[in-house]
Amino acid sequence: MKPITTVGVVGAGTMGSAIAQHFIMKGLPVILVDQQDAFLEKGVGHIRSSLEEALQRRLIDQAGFEQILGRLHCTTDQGELAKADLVVEAIFENLAVKKQLFAELEQVVGADCILASNTSSFLISEIAADLKTPERVLGVHYFYHAAKNKLVEIIPGEKTDSAIVTALENFYSYYDKTPILVKDAPGFAVNRFFVPWLNEAARLYEEGFGSIAFIDRVACEVFGVGMGPFALMNATGVPIAMHAADGLSGELGPFYAPAEILCRQVASKQDWNVEDSSLLNNGSDREDVVIRRLVGASLGVAAQMVDEGVVDATSADLGARAGLRWPVGPFELLAKLGPGNVREMVESVFSSWQLPLPGCLTDAGAGALTLDWVTSEVVGRTGFIIFNLPDRMNPLGEQVMNQLDRCVDELNARDDIDKIIIHGKGKAFIAGADIKFFLDAMATDDLQRIQQFTEFGQQVLNKISASDKATYAFLDGLTLGGGLELALACDYRIGTRKSVLAFPETGIGIYPGLGGTQRAPRLIGAARAKLLIATGQFINAKQAYAYGLVDAVIDPPFDWRELAAFSIDKPQAGRTEEPPEEAAFAAFDGDLRNPLLDREGFEKQAKGIRRKAPGALKTAMELIDRGRDLDLAAALQLELDGLQTIFASQDAKIGLSSIISGQKPVFVGK
Repeated sequence: MKPITTVGVVGAGTMGSAIAQHFIMKGLPVILVDQQDAFLEKGVGHIRSSLEEALQRRLIDQAGFEQILGRLHCTTDQGELAKADLVVEAIFENLAVKKQLFAELEQVVGADCILASNTSSFLISEIAADLKTPERVLGVHYFYHAAKNKLVEIIPGEKTDSAIVTALENFYSYYDKTPILVKDAPGFAVNRFFVPWLNEAARLYEEGFGSIAFIDRVACEVFGVGMGPFALMNATGVPIAMHAADGLSGELGPFYAPAEILCRQVASKQDWNVEDSSLLNNGSDREDVVIRRLVGASLGVAAQMVDEGVVDATSADLGARAGLRWPVGPFELLAKLGPGNVREMVESVFSSWQLPLPGCLTDAGAGALTLDWVTSEVVGRTGFIIFNLPDRMNPLGEQVMNQLDRCVDELNARDDIDKIIIHGKGKAFIAGADIKFFLDAMATDDLQRIQQFTEFGQQVLNKISASDKATYAFLDGLTLGGGLELALACDYRIGTRKSVLAFPETGIGIYPGLGGTQRAPRLIGAARAKLLIATGQFINAKQAYAYGLVDAVIDPPFDWRELAAFSIDKPQAGRTEEPPEEAAFAAFDGDLRNPLLDREGFEKQAKGIRRKAPGALKTAMELIDRGRDLDLAAALQLELDGLQTIFASQDAKIGLSSIISGQKPVFVGK
């Protein structure tokens, strides 16, 4: 496939201008086309306003502001799109007009240009039906605000070339979007279950089962969201919810039809009064009914989509988290509420509309609802292990560790591969352990659960370390704590310009427990290992290369599968000799009174070290010293032996809680 180096966007409205903004912020030149200069000026105004906000928040500087806008070329001449490698259509929702536009684009752009529609109302196959080259047409459905919202639904039409689909998935991933693959079906994926959630809330209000304020509150509690359905309709525009429901009902039946009260609200041209506690039809606030109907409607539709092959459960959940900002997607929520309970809720809602129970909600079909957060794939003689929780930074939790173990076993058992490469989707390789898992276990005094998780984690990492395949960690992003420990269990580590490595544990009241205190000193020496663990310093790939933590630094490929051809001939090729002042840190014992912290030129590091949890810091340094002369297995056991003690400390609770609260921890030394 030809690389995408120039993007065209047709339509300078709210969505089109935001799509253009995303690309110019990522360094790509964009040709923005609309019918009138006035439309273009308004679109550029939207972009300027958004960039000025970024400027005020110091996310960019003035020079960056000008450089970004300098990549945008606005024109009313459609012929200028001949230079584009990808054209995204973002005009108003009229099928005939869209079909006409694509017919014109087909005559203008190059033979290898990809044509994409941001439609939310029409099937891609309908838009491409009369084109000469429908194989290069697909949907790329963005979510508001398109420059900031990570989600993009990629929708192939009936005749779309699969190579183009893969190219667009890689393209969007490379430029920091979160693409999910969706079948060409009404509503695509996320709106298909989100709109019924909104609409069912309106029905509940109309039928007297709760006030607006009550329904919003219950929805926030059950789904874990910050805004309930009525508040969300206000935020996005009440008419949008009505039109979306109307469009779905025309394709999928009366269950999706907008509630009468929603239509009346649109006619009134007023937002919902989200503080309104009044009830209609002499009703009463019924929490049980609100929960049953909101869960039954939204999760039932999500299950329908899985049955129909519109989207898989993992992608549906990712879409909800990335696109809607839900903390958990419909199928993770299903597991939390209990499959049996959800089945009853869906049956209750669907039966009143004469809809069958989705097969995946039965015991026989439940396998389709497995959430694959870690998967494996083979390319040639290389096996890949892929972490697929990009919105959460690929944290190590119980389910993730179990799936990692399964993937390691599967690839280790294969005779047709000789290399395993581990990588994480999104901005992180692995940004550490699942902090919420630790806090939940600590809240119930279930430290044994943390012990068992860590013991199992060490076993999994030992399998990687002992593999007869060459093992690589591709560190294209944040590699923190447990993520760095996993990387250390591999034979080789590959860095990129996006790599950020650190051991932050002592700054949150604990110590590395998946081998960090033992594998790090064996690889880079005690001094550098102690320095990294004591300071929690974040280092880039260049510094990690000089330390010997990474063995090569490369440009990130557009397609991670290209890594199959990569190999490392000389490990730690960039490792430099420790300067004397660095080597001296091998003697640091974790005592904050140690004169090593008072050395001239060490003030910045010493200041950071003195902010760490004293007990965690001292324990980590002791673990390095005690494990130095032991074999690796015995040394790793040292980490496990002290685990429950450290997690029982006040400082561990203070430090781990600070990650959730966002406040700086103040340790008490206990």
